[in-house]
Amino acid sequence: MPAPGAAAPDLSAYPWLYLRDGAPLPVLRSTASLAVRSTASLAVRSTASLAVAGRSGAAGEPLVELIAVGDVMLGRGVAGEPHPLAAVAPWLASADLALGNLECVVAEAGAARPGPYRLRAPLSAVATLRAAGFDLLGLANNHTLDYGPQGLAETAARLQEAGITPVGAGADAAAAARSLIRDVGGVRLAFLAFNAVSDPEDRPQDSGWTRAGWDPAHALAAIATARAQADAVIVSIHWGYEYDLRPDPAQRDVAQAMVDAGAALVIGHHPHVVQGTDASRGSFVAYSLGNLLFDQEQDETRYGLALRAFFDTHGLRAVQALPVWAGPRPRLMTPGEAVSLLARVPPPRSIGFACDRAGCRPVEAPNSPEAGPFRSGEIDLTGDGVPEQVRREEGQVVISSAGAETWRSPSEWQVADLTLGDPNDDGRAELLLALYKPDAAGIVRSHPFIVGYRQGAYRVLWGGSAVTDPIREAELGDVDGDRVPELVVLEERGADQAVTVWRWHGWGFSLVWRSPPGRYRDLVLLPGQAGSPILTVFTNP
Repeated sequence: MPAPGAAAPDLSAYPWLYLRDGAPLPVLRSTASLAVRSTASLAVRSTASLAVAGRSGAAGEPLVELIAVGDVMLGRGVAGEPHPLAAVAPWLASADLALGNLECVVAEAGAARPGPYRLRAPLSAVATLRAAGFDLLGLANNHTLDYGPQGLAETAARLQEAGITPVGAGADAAAAARSLIRDVGGVRLAFLAFNAVSDPEDRPQDSGWTRAGWDPAHALAAIATARAQADAVIVSIHWGYEYDLRPDPAQRDVAQAMVDAGAALVIGHHPHVVQGTDASRGSFVAYSLGNLLFDQEQDETRYGLALRAFFDTHGLRAVQALPVWAGPRPRLMTPGEAVSLLARVPPPRSIGFACDRAGCRPVEAPNSPEAGPFRSGEIDLTGDGVPEQVRREEGQVVISSAGAETWRSPSEWQVADLTLGDPNDDGRAELLLALYKPDAAGIVRSHPFIVGYRQGAYRVLWGGSAVTDPIREAELGDVDGDRVPELVVLEERGADQAVTVWRWHGWGFSLVWRSPPGRYRDLVLLPGQAGSPILTVFTNP
């Protein structure tokens, strides 16, 4: 257990996984000068409304620091460890807020449900967690009902009494799924937690205290509601497969849905090993942070990851990787010790392609903001000289004029992306939509469509056939310098992606060029030499 006033380590040597618009943070107040928060000073804070001063950089930029860790379990083989979090407490407690996933029950009440793995920690575990600096703990996982609703209710009550706020659990399902909003130095952060890992003993008829389960419609609505009330939404989710080093496709789909709904930071856990990350358009997803405190010490379970995230009133500002040795007595890795682990979660890297009439070639990519699918923009679609407002919300496209909605895409369309311009080279502004819709057999397929304004109404001017490789993102731009816009597409090719360039030939698009397959995302067209854009994508191994 650290002594009061113990200094936090210098974290400046650890890599940044995300920087909004590629801009580095201003020089932060040194973490070495930040004293560990004492239990006594924190106990007086209201668990219903937390206000923290926050911090700022040298330029006065307001920043709020959150440290998030993975699985925390103080029962079984950890129960006999004296001060198991002593080595990580100085840097955990130095943040404005510290969040983890508590994967055990801390309670005397409740009988163990049937099953081989039921995790209960001694009552002293609450003091250990408080002393380590935890402010919030997620209770939405497959072990917090190990001792039934009574055990979960007592766990939540004991945490609250100690000044730690539980997230993702409540007296009923509605309360469990309700967001927790914290005002930290004027920045409003919303926290949600969901469990997507079932337990064979789960029964729909169980009443009383429960954890928030993953129901897509309700969960995404809760995220959207939280986003309307906060500057940034942080989602903790228990998902995936144990000991799998790569996220499965379902995790990626769910992550994308949460980001589309408004999540800025998604923190995954349950696999007990570190999985990869994704970053795009103001959001960051860590598919699994692995363990922090657990009695597993075999192979990959010994490696964990903490995230040091910064927020301002515009949302997520930056994310830094803090690699840890996980186990019964976790500690921070040195940068040298973390080389192999950090290779699994590298910062995003830009790849560029420059094109001419002969094709495209790899080039050094300029620094660029990560973009991702379309959100909103303006273009004069009616030809009256006044631009219309176009936005994509929950898979639908909405066109407005003077604040009034004038067109909405059909409900059976799910629009993955769109781009504004003149895709069919007819001298009129239109929308090129990358959408999914069911065919005659009810199978949902990917299509490119052109929508424009003709004869006083918005119409489908061209409906492309279903494509073999689904369209993930699309852009329009004259990439080869012939003064005619090309369609640039980021397409799915099995487990990988490819960048493709297409040219309008009068009744459809023909393929001009396709990149080698890779793990690509966030297609951006950036200014290049001679006025032709450079096609830029981000990639992670």
